[in-house]
Amino acid sequence: MNLRWMMVVSGALLAGVGNAAAGDKDVVRNLAGRVGPIIGSALACRDIARPRIQIIVDKFTAVITEASTTEAERSDLTQLLDRSVADGRGAVTSGRVDCGLADRQLADLERAIVRPAPSLPAVVAPSFSAAAATAVAATAPTAPVPVGPAVRGVTDREIRFGMSANLSGAAKENGRQMRLGIDLAFNRVNDAGGVNGRMLKLIVADDGYEPARTAENMKQLYDKDQVFGFIGNTGTPNAAVSVPYALERRMLFFGAFTGASVVRW
Repeated sequence: MNLRWMMVVSGALLAGVGNAAAGDKDVVRNLAGRVGPIIGSALACRDIARPRIQIIVDKFTAVITEASTTEAERSDLTQLLDRSVADGRGAVTSGRVDCGLADRQLADLERAIVRPAPSLPAVVAPSFSAAAATAVAATAPTAPVPVGPAVRGVTDREIRFGMSANLSGAAKENGRQMRLGIDLAFNRVNDAGGVNGRMLKLIVADDGYEPARTAENMKQLYDKDQVFGFIGNTGTPNAAVSVPYALERRMLFFGAFTGASVVRW
Protein backbone atom coordinates (compact mmCIF):
# COMPACT_ATOMS: atom_id res chain seq x y z
CA MET A 1 0.00 0.00 0.00
CA ASN A 2 1.62 3.28 -1.10
CA LEU A 3 1.57 6.40 1.05
CA ARG A 4 -1.33 8.12 -0.69
CA TRP A 5 -3.58 5.04 -0.54
CA MET A 6 -2.61 4.52 3.09
CA MET A 7 -3.81 8.08 3.80
CA VAL A 8 -7.14 7.37 2.11
CA VAL A 9 -7.81 4.31 4.24
CA SER A 10 -6.46 5.99 7.39
CA GLY A 11 -8.75 8.94 6.80
CA ALA A 12 -11.75 6.65 6.41
CA LEU A 13 -10.86 4.90 9.65
CA LEU A 14 -10.00 7.92 11.77
CA ALA A 15 -12.68 10.23 10.45
CA GLY A 16 -15.33 7.55 10.93
CA VAL A 17 -14.45 6.19 14.37
CA GLY A 18 -17.24 3.85 15.39
CA ASN A 19 -17.58 2.30 11.93
CA ALA A 20 -14.76 -0.18 12.33
CA ALA A 21 -15.98 -3.73 12.56
CA ALA A 22 -14.32 -6.85 13.88
CA GLY A 23 -13.50 -7.96 10.35
CA ASP A 24 -11.47 -4.79 9.88
CA LYS A 25 -8.75 -5.74 12.35
CA ASP A 26 -6.42 -6.87 9.57
CA VAL A 27 -6.78 -3.42 8.02
CA VAL A 28 -6.14 -1.79 11.39
CA ARG A 29 -3.10 -4.01 11.92
CA ASN A 30 -1.69 -2.95 8.55
CA LEU A 31 -2.30 0.72 9.22
CA ALA A 32 -0.90 0.57 12.76
CA GLY A 33 2.42 -0.35 11.19
CA ARG A 34 2.16 2.64 8.86
CA VAL A 35 0.54 5.36 10.95
CA GLY A 36 2.69 4.53 13.99
CA PRO A 37 5.96 5.74 12.40
CA ILE A 38 4.28 9.04 11.46
CA ILE A 39 3.17 9.50 15.06
CA GLY A 40 6.60 8.51 16.37
CA SER A 41 8.57 10.79 14.07
CA ALA A 42 6.28 13.69 14.98
CA LEU A 43 6.77 12.99 18.70
CA ALA A 44 10.53 13.15 18.20
CA CYS A 45 10.28 16.69 16.79
CA ARG A 46 9.93 19.38 19.44
CA ASP A 47 8.51 21.97 17.04
CA ILE A 48 5.44 19.86 16.22
CA ALA A 49 2.58 20.74 18.57
CA ARG A 50 1.68 17.85 20.84
CA PRO A 51 -2.11 18.39 20.62
CA ARG A 52 -1.92 17.67 16.88
CA ILE A 53 -0.27 14.34 17.56
CA GLN A 54 -2.57 13.46 20.46
CA ILE A 55 -5.65 13.81 18.26
CA ILE A 56 -4.27 11.13 15.92
CA VAL A 57 -3.27 8.89 18.83
CA ASP A 58 -6.70 9.17 20.47
CA LYS A 59 -8.54 8.44 17.24
CA PHE A 60 -6.39 5.44 16.38
CA THR A 61 -6.76 4.09 19.92
CA ALA A 62 -10.53 4.31 19.48
CA VAL A 63 -10.29 2.52 16.13
CA ILE A 64 -8.29 -0.29 17.75
CA THR A 65 -10.97 -0.65 20.41
CA GLU A 66 -13.74 -0.79 17.79
CA ALA A 67 -11.94 -3.35 15.65
CA SER A 68 -11.08 -5.71 18.54
CA THR A 69 -13.44 -8.44 19.67
CA THR A 70 -11.29 -9.57 22.56
CA GLU A 71 -8.89 -7.99 25.03
CA ALA A 72 -6.06 -10.04 23.53
CA GLU A 73 -6.72 -8.57 20.09
CA ARG A 74 -6.83 -5.04 21.49
CA SER A 75 -3.58 -5.60 23.35
CA ASP A 76 -1.90 -7.05 20.27
CA LEU A 77 -2.92 -4.10 18.08
CA THR A 78 -1.89 -1.61 20.75
CA GLN A 79 1.53 -3.20 21.09
CA LEU A 80 1.98 -3.16 17.32
CA LEU A 81 1.14 0.55 17.26
CA ASP A 82 3.56 1.22 20.12
CA ARG A 83 6.37 -0.61 18.31
CA SER A 84 5.70 1.37 15.15
CA VAL A 85 5.70 4.63 17.10
CA ALA A 86 9.09 3.69 18.56
CA ASP A 87 10.37 2.97 15.04
CA GLY A 88 9.24 6.45 13.98
CA ARG A 89 11.09 8.06 16.88
CA GLY A 90 14.21 6.14 15.99
CA ALA A 91 14.01 7.23 12.35
CA VAL A 92 14.26 10.88 13.44
CA THR A 93 16.95 10.40 16.08
CA SER A 94 19.07 8.41 13.63
CA GLY A 95 18.68 11.05 10.94
CA ARG A 96 16.80 8.83 8.49
CA VAL A 97 13.78 11.17 8.65
CA ASP A 98 13.93 14.92 9.21
CA CYS A 99 11.34 16.97 11.07
CA GLY A 100 10.19 18.71 7.90
CA LEU A 101 9.11 15.39 6.42
CA ALA A 102 7.58 14.33 9.75
CA ASP A 103 5.48 17.49 9.83
CA ARG A 104 4.31 17.03 6.24
CA GLN A 105 3.31 13.42 6.80
CA LEU A 106 1.38 14.38 9.93
CA ALA A 107 -0.35 17.18 8.01
CA ASP A 108 -1.31 14.71 5.25
CA LEU A 109 -2.87 12.44 7.86
CA GLU A 110 -4.72 15.37 9.44
CA ARG A 111 -6.14 16.39 6.07
CA ALA A 112 -7.23 12.82 5.41
CA ILE A 113 -9.21 12.92 8.66
CA VAL A 114 -10.77 16.35 8.16
CA ARG A 115 -11.91 15.89 4.57
CA PRO A 116 -15.04 13.81 3.87
CA ALA A 117 -14.28 10.11 3.63
CA PRO A 118 -16.40 7.04 2.88
CA SER A 119 -17.17 4.50 5.56
CA LEU A 120 -14.43 1.95 6.12
CA PRO A 121 -16.35 -1.03 4.69
CA ALA A 122 -16.85 0.91 1.44
CA VAL A 123 -13.13 1.54 1.23
CA VAL A 124 -11.66 -1.82 2.19
CA ALA A 125 -14.18 -4.29 0.76
CA PRO A 126 -13.75 -6.51 -1.05
CA SER A 127 -10.01 -5.74 -1.12
CA PHE A 128 -7.56 -2.85 -1.08
CA SER A 129 -6.81 -3.12 -4.79
CA ALA A 130 -10.44 -3.39 -5.91
CA ALA A 131 -11.56 -0.41 -3.82
CA ALA A 132 -8.63 1.91 -4.50
CA ALA A 133 -10.02 3.64 -7.57
CA THR A 134 -13.42 4.22 -5.96
CA ALA A 135 -11.99 5.51 -2.70
CA VAL A 136 -9.55 7.91 -4.30
CA ALA A 137 -12.23 9.25 -6.61
CA ALA A 138 -14.63 9.73 -3.71
CA THR A 139 -12.28 11.38 -1.22
CA ALA A 140 -8.98 12.17 -2.91
CA PRO A 141 -7.33 13.50 0.27
CA THR A 142 -3.91 13.36 -1.37
CA ALA A 143 -4.97 13.01 -4.99
CA PRO A 144 -3.61 15.49 -7.55
CA VAL A 145 -5.21 18.91 -7.24
CA PRO A 146 -6.70 20.06 -10.57
CA VAL A 147 -4.60 22.74 -12.24
CA GLY A 148 -7.36 24.21 -14.38
CA PRO A 149 -6.10 25.21 -17.84
CA ALA A 150 -3.15 23.20 -19.11
CA VAL A 151 0.12 24.18 -17.43
CA ARG A 152 3.42 23.51 -19.17
CA GLY A 153 5.23 20.56 -17.61
CA VAL A 154 2.39 19.66 -15.24
CA THR A 155 0.13 16.63 -15.65
CA ASP A 156 -2.12 14.75 -13.25
CA ARG A 157 0.83 12.52 -12.39
CA GLU A 158 4.02 14.56 -12.60
CA ILE A 159 5.80 17.92 -12.71
CA ARG A 160 8.76 18.00 -15.12
CA PHE A 161 11.87 20.09 -14.54
CA GLY A 162 14.78 20.54 -16.92
CA MET A 163 18.50 20.79 -16.18
CA SER A 164 21.40 21.59 -18.50
CA ALA A 165 24.62 20.57 -16.78
CA ASN A 166 28.20 19.58 -17.50
CA LEU A 167 28.03 15.82 -17.05
CA SER A 168 31.12 15.33 -19.21
CA GLY A 169 34.42 17.12 -19.59
CA ALA A 170 36.94 18.46 -17.08
CA ALA A 171 34.33 19.94 -14.72
CA LYS A 172 31.91 17.03 -14.96
CA GLU A 173 31.81 16.41 -11.20
CA ASN A 174 30.10 19.78 -10.67
CA GLY A 175 27.21 18.75 -12.87
CA ARG A 176 27.06 15.20 -11.57
CA GLN A 177 26.95 16.31 -7.94
CA MET A 178 24.26 18.90 -8.68
CA ARG A 179 22.20 16.22 -10.39
CA LEU A 180 22.70 13.84 -7.48
CA GLY A 181 21.58 16.44 -4.96
CA ILE A 182 18.44 17.31 -6.91
CA ASP A 183 17.60 13.64 -7.44
CA LEU A 184 17.89 13.03 -3.70
CA ALA A 185 15.65 16.01 -2.91
CA PHE A 186 13.07 14.97 -5.51
CA ASN A 187 13.08 11.38 -4.27
CA ARG A 188 12.38 12.52 -0.73
CA VAL A 189 9.43 14.61 -1.89
CA ASN A 190 8.13 11.79 -4.09
CA ASP A 191 8.44 9.24 -1.28
CA ALA A 192 6.23 11.53 0.81
CA GLY A 193 3.54 11.61 -1.88
CA GLY A 194 4.87 14.28 -4.22
CA VAL A 195 3.44 17.78 -4.63
CA ASN A 196 -0.35 17.63 -4.48
CA GLY A 197 -0.08 14.02 -5.58
CA ARG A 198 2.27 14.73 -8.49
CA MET A 199 5.72 13.18 -8.72
CA LEU A 200 8.69 15.45 -9.44
CA LYS A 201 10.66 14.43 -12.54
CA LEU A 202 14.10 15.76 -13.53
CA ILE A 203 15.13 15.68 -17.20
CA VAL A 204 18.87 16.27 -17.58
CA ALA A 205 20.81 17.25 -20.69
CA ASP A 206 24.62 17.26 -20.85
CA ASP A 207 26.22 20.44 -22.20
CA GLY A 208 29.86 19.55 -21.44
CA TYR A 209 30.33 23.10 -20.08
CA GLU A 210 29.92 24.45 -23.62
CA PRO A 211 27.51 27.43 -23.92
CA ALA A 212 26.54 26.48 -27.48
CA ARG A 213 25.35 23.09 -26.27
CA THR A 214 23.57 24.77 -23.35
CA ALA A 215 21.54 26.80 -25.84
CA GLU A 216 20.56 23.61 -27.69
CA ASN A 217 19.63 21.90 -24.43
CA MET A 218 17.46 24.78 -23.27
CA LYS A 219 15.56 24.71 -26.55
CA GLN A 220 15.08 20.94 -26.39
CA LEU A 221 13.94 21.02 -22.75
CA TYR A 222 11.51 23.82 -23.53
CA ASP A 223 10.13 22.72 -26.90
CA LYS A 224 10.35 18.92 -26.80
CA ASP A 225 10.26 18.01 -23.11
CA GLN A 226 7.84 20.82 -22.20
CA VAL A 227 9.36 21.35 -18.75
CA PHE A 228 7.71 23.44 -16.08
CA GLY A 229 10.99 25.17 -15.21
CA PHE A 230 14.76 24.87 -15.07
CA ILE A 231 16.67 23.84 -11.96
CA GLY A 232 20.32 23.28 -11.11
CA ASN A 233 21.97 24.42 -14.35
CA THR A 234 25.76 24.56 -13.98
CA GLY A 235 28.47 26.93 -15.21
CA THR A 236 28.92 30.71 -15.41
CA PRO A 237 29.38 31.01 -19.19
CA ASN A 238 26.44 28.65 -19.60
CA ALA A 239 24.27 30.86 -17.37
CA ALA A 240 24.92 33.78 -19.72
CA VAL A 241 23.01 31.75 -22.31
CA SER A 242 20.39 29.97 -20.21
CA VAL A 243 19.22 32.85 -18.00
CA PRO A 244 18.16 35.15 -20.89
CA TYR A 245 16.46 32.19 -22.58
CA ALA A 246 14.41 31.43 -19.46
CA LEU A 247 13.58 35.08 -18.82
CA GLU A 248 12.36 35.65 -22.37
CA ARG A 249 9.89 32.82 -21.90
CA ARG A 250 8.99 33.78 -18.33
CA MET A 251 10.16 30.40 -17.09
CA LEU A 252 11.22 29.35 -13.61
CA PHE A 253 15.05 29.33 -13.33
CA PHE A 254 16.19 28.13 -9.92
CA GLY A 255 19.34 27.00 -8.12
CA ALA A 256 21.93 27.50 -10.85
CA PHE A 257 25.52 26.60 -9.91
CA THR A 258 27.18 29.96 -10.60
CA GLY A 259 28.09 33.11 -8.73
CA ALA A 260 27.79 35.37 -11.77
CA SER A 261 25.72 38.53 -11.58
CA VAL A 262 23.68 37.30 -14.55
CA VAL A 263 21.49 35.28 -12.17
CA ARG A 264 20.63 38.45 -10.23
CA TRP A 265 19.05 40.36 -13.08
